[in-house]
Amino acid sequence: MDIAYKKSFLKWFGQNLKRVRKESGYSQESLSGIAGMDLSYYGAVERGERAITILKLSQITNALDIPMRNLFSGEPHYPLNKKKDKLEELIEFLRERESEDLELFIDVLPKLINWKLSE
Repeated sequence: MDIAYKKSFLKWFGQNLKRVRKESGYSQESLSGIAGMDLSYYGAVERGERAITILKLSQITNALDIPMRNLFSGEPHYPLNKKKDKLEELIEFLRERESEDLELFIDVLPKLINWKLSE
């Protein structure tokens, strides 16, 4: 793997991390504190200047209370796919439900969509 690709990937990841942090309403200082990380290290990761270990990544996602995959939405050099992100959010929501709830959801969702379309 060449150096230019590594730098590009780190920059992309840092941009995703920054986007998720801001969407969650945290400053760099507050998130790094909650995650138990040094502020300068966290800032360097977000700027794409440093690589992050899986353990540090876990600390961040635990502090944000999000699945780790949320930090990997989109692909390097491609725009985010908001529809795909929403679909992943819906799947995560459904995974937490009991089978009876899923049956109800399967029954109600088409009716809800048809109602919305008929407005």
